[in-house]
Amino acid sequence: MALTHEFRHSHRINSANNPVWMDGLRIILGLFLFVKGVFFLEHITDVFQLFSAGNDITQTGKAHILTSMVHIVGGLMIAFGMLTRLALLCQIPILIGALLIVGPQQSGIQLDNTELMLTIFFTALILFFMIKGPGRYSIDNKVLRPKQPQV
Repeated sequence: MALTHEFRHSHRINSANNPVWMDGLRIILGLFLFVKGVFFLEHITDVFQLFSAGNDITQTGKAHILTSMVHIVGGLMIAFGMLTRLALLCQIPILIGALLIVGPQQSGIQLDNTELMLTIFFTALILFFMIKGPGRYSIDNKVLRPKQPQV
């Protein structure tokens, strides 16, 4: 009985078994989103113009600040691996909005539209990490996941 209990728990798959390169990719994704959020704050007039295409001016300011803050805070959370899936989930509506609104506005849906291609790539990465989890070197794994007793 002890052998079957040990076998059941030893083969449990979790994100701590992910390869180390996935942790590096998660950190790069988080840092990219952080930098993108800071970029939104630095280039407020460009982003403001994109958001205000068909919206009320008060809604535009709120969307700009919300987008920036979600990218900055969520990017740091993803990079450190803290509540990673929640942070990834918060990024999805922004990236879907970018796919549907900002990408086609700039130069249409073409292969030379690098902003659109980057958005598609990072949306795919977010979905990938939603499935695979934060990885071995993350706060989720080190602090939040209960440790298995050593037998």
